[in-house]
Amino acid sequence: MKNILSAMLLAVIFLLALLTGADSTPAQALPAAYPPDPTANIAWTAGTSGVLDVQIAFNYARAQENAQLGTHLPMLALPSQAAWDALSNGEKALWLINAERADRGVMPLHGVESNVTSVAEYYADYLLENDVFSHDADGDSPWERLNTNPAIAACHDFLSVAENLAVFATSGTSIPLPVEQAVYLWMYEDKDSGWGHRHAILWYPYNDNSEPVGREGFLGIGRASGGPYQGPFSSEWKFAEIIVMNVFDPCADWDYGEPVIYERILLPLLVK
Repeated sequence: MKNILSAMLLAVIFLLALLTGADSTPAQALPAAYPPDPTANIAWTAGTSGVLDVQIAFNYARAQENAQLGTHLPMLALPSQAAWDALSNGEKALWLINAERADRGVMPLHGVESNVTSVAEYYADYLLENDVFSHDADGDSPWERLNTNPAIAACHDFLSVAENLAVFATSGTSIPLPVEQAVYLWMYEDKDSGWGHRHAILWYPYNDNSEPVGREGFLGIGRASGGPYQGPFSSEWKFAEIIVMNVFDPCADWDYGEPVIYERILLPLLVK
C-alpha cells in the first residue's frame, strides 16, 4: 500500500486514445455484442513492486467489474516474477491485453510485431525528446505513421483504431510498472475518456483473413523514459514515462516468414 500511495502522491497521468478513421471520419460504431464498459472507474488498489501486485490489481478490477455488470470474468494467474521480467514491454502488454480480450470472448491479437513496434518506439521517443504529447505532434496521424513503414503500407486492412497514449510524470526519478499501469488505466480507469482506450484494447472488427485462423491483429509498444518533461501538464516534471500502443490489421497476404511473439499460453502461469 505504501508504494501505491507514493505513486499517487508523486505521479500525474495523462491519457489519449484515437478512435477516428484515417480520413478523420468518426470511428465505426461498436458492435452490438461489444463487451460492456464498467459503470465507474476502478482504481488500482495494489502496490507497484512486481508481478504479484499487477495480478492483485487486475483481479480486484475484474471482481469489481463483475459486481458492477453481473459478469463472470475469471481471476488471472500471471507468470512468475522471473518469467515476467524476461518479457519485453510489448510482450507484457500483449499478455495482459489478450487476457482481457480472451476472457470477454474477443478474438486475441496475433502477437507483437517488429514493424508496429518500431513505429511505436519512434513516436514515444519523439514525444519525450520534443516535450509534446498528442496523436499528431510530429505532423502525422497514427495511420500515417504506420503507413511510413513499407511492410505495413503494402499490406493492411482498414482499422478504425490505431493508437493509445499514456504518460506518467513524477518529481522522483522512476515510475514503477509503467507498461502494466498504462494497460490497467486504459482498461479500468477510462470513464472520463468515454472508455475509448478500453475500446481500442478490446476492439474486434479485425478482419480474420490471415493466418492463423482465430487470432488477428498486431501490437507494438513504445516506451520512452527521461526528463525533465512538461508535455500536456501545466508545469515541468523531473521524470516521465511515455507509453505508446499501436495496432494494425494485416491483409490476407501478410508474410508470416518472420516469427511474431505469441501471447500468454506459452508462459508459466503461477506467481511465486
